[in-house]
Amino acid sequence: MTLSLRPAVLAAALGAAACSPPANTADPQIIQVSDSTIGAYEAALAVRDYGFFAAWYDNRDGNGEIYMRRLDAAGQPAGPERRLTNGPEESYEASIDTVGGAVAIAWYDKSANDALVPKLGVWELNGRNRWVRMLAPAGRNPVVSTYGGDIFCAWIAPGPDGAEWVWAGWWTRDGEVRSPAQRLAPAGRTTWTVNAFAHDAGRALVVFDAIAGTKADELFLVRFQPEGSSVVRLTADDGRASKYPDIAGSARLALTWFDERDGNKEVYLLTADDAELTGDIDARAKRVTSTKGESIGAYLRWGAGDTLGLAWSDDSEGQHEVYFQAFDADAMPLGPARRITRNPTSSLIPAIRATRDGFALLWNEFKPGAEAHAGTSEIAFASVR
Repeated sequence: MTLSLRPAVLAAALGAAACSPPANTADPQIIQVSDSTIGAYEAALAVRDYGFFAAWYDNRDGNGEIYMRRLDAAGQPAGPERRLTNGPEESYEASIDTVGGAVAIAWYDKSANDALVPKLGVWELNGRNRWVRMLAPAGRNPVVSTYGGDIFCAWIAPGPDGAEWVWAGWWTRDGEVRSPAQRLAPAGRTTWTVNAFAHDAGRALVVFDAIAGTKADELFLVRFQPEGSSVVRLTADDGRASKYPDIAGSARLALTWFDERDGNKEVYLLTADDAELTGDIDARAKRVTSTKGESIGAYLRWGAGDTLGLAWSDDSEGQHEVYFQAFDADAMPLGPARRITRNPTSSLIPAIRATRDGFALLWNEFKPGAEAHAGTSEIAFASVR
């Protein structure tokens, strides 16, 4: 995919009403974050007391590169777009979190011979790089989650047997190894992402999907500890794909993913204590969506007052649109699902973060081109309450 809309074009697209506003609340203001004019994809978001930092990969310079932009508390751009990578490789799939007075970003590079290398770095808020580390000689899809002044990172890389595995480790904000990388659990060719939650000093939870002794992709959870980690399969080996899990923690843990158990891609949600994530979660999970289209790309975060925010994309209206719904600590809805986007472009894979009075969403707006795999894209932001 490639995507880009110039500011005036995107503003018109974002403002175009495709149907009447939702009954429960007014449509949020949608703000353009990137000005790629070619293609900005794979939105990632970090929150600070005074605003946000958005990251994405962008091919405006003829090469895939990681970009970052500071946003104010309303989501308006508060600084220039900063290109963070400058190598000959293509750089993809940024993951971002704040650490002290800086931001930690993980991504992977793709060389001309298709070799993939996962990397981790820290940047000052003004875009100055502190350091970059190669996580492994080969690998992909790293994700970061910070705790205090330390950085947890998980990624997919080959093991000694040549097969792909999930790996993880801890680094300090200065780039020193806090906990050496561990090989955690088998991944696979259809494991496209991992997500993680650092919930204590040295401890973290990692979730991913894999065909690992199962008939189809199923969800797995790793409890990472420096002295040794454990892995558990969460979903039943039912031959129906369970994909793209995300996890968030507060007083309780929350887990979301999309599942094909009912013959369609639908979003599911579970809240539980850590000790309750021991496998066989299917009967306890709640189905969030029931649409004619596919519901995918679900991500979640805990907010104020133990409110859980969940965002996803659904293509029931002929193209993907972003939706949001709030839940309580027992995964009970606090209101109906809200359609956030109403425009002629496809709204894809929202990142979500909690704010003081609600949630912030970041995603990419894709306009297909005349040829296959062609088009333009920009990054967009909205606040929801």
